[in-house]
Amino acid sequence: MKTTCLFSSILLFSLLFLSGTPHADPGRGHGVTVLLPSIPWLEKMDVSSEDKNKPRGRAGAKTDSPEVDILISMMDPYANVGMDMDMPQTMAAFMHAPGGESANFGRIDLLGDIEEIRYRDKKAWGVNMALEKAGLYQFIMDAKPWWDEEKGIYHQHQVKVVLPVATDAGWHLPAGQSFEILPLSRPFGLSAPAAFSGRVLLDGKPAPDVTISMGRINSPRIEAQTRWHETLAARTDQAGQFSFVLDKPGWWYCEANIDGAPLKGPDGELKPVIRSAIFWLYVNPAQSDKGKK
Repeated sequence: MKTTCLFSSILLFSLLFLSGTPHADPGRGHGVTVLLPSIPWLEKMDVSSEDKNKPRGRAGAKTDSPEVDILISMMDPYANVGMDMDMPQTMAAFMHAPGGESANFGRIDLLGDIEEIRYRDKKAWGVNMALEKAGLYQFIMDAKPWWDEEKGIYHQHQVKVVLPVATDAGWHLPAGQSFEILPLSRPFGLSAPAAFSGRVLLDGKPAPDVTISMGRINSPRIEAQTRWHETLAARTDQAGQFSFVLDKPGWWYCEANIDGAPLKGPDGELKPVIRSAIFWLYVNPAQSDKGKK
């Protein structure tokens, strides 16, 4: 009799675990800051790098150069729902020219060109920039700390995405953020399944034993078996390095988390802060085997 009861209890527990239990809408506790270019990469470019008199195309300026729109928003990627976002603290682009690590076009401040938009019926931001020269563009953004009422903590995000324009020179270079994810494998031209590895830098130095995760914008809104299936998770090694295999196509984010300096909460008392470095990359659908022998 005892054996039968024990077996029944184990069976019931197994069924509950394997089927997964419904969990409440995580709300802003699972919010990720989005920084997505309208094109993941531009393979060819016919604009002459010698023409320096063209307008940059910022804030709607007219230009014949190809342009990119940058979406800046907050969302719960797995639930695929938007969240209201305050205007960023900083927004800039670094441009690396073909020809080596020392060849670059410097920094362009884009904060003054940001315009308020609506994304998924929530407050978001956008900026447009002309791509005047071939090169690798690193877009970086620091979001204002936002208050997570449910958990009683602040979140502070530093975000980066790269856009190669007719060259891949410089994708491995840091952008100089105080908390940053540096790719060790090329973060574009990927097809699922794709390996991605990187290094977490804190004040320019490798950050060991840091929690890091990778997730994807769940456009089909596929229900996960459990909450652990919504993201991949790991910890960095002593060199600050990590690696993942991305098995599905779409926009993926890589997020590293550490404790930050406390900030005053709504009640005037100091509250915990979670600092996040976020890196976005795009993975294409699997290449077809059609035509192969």
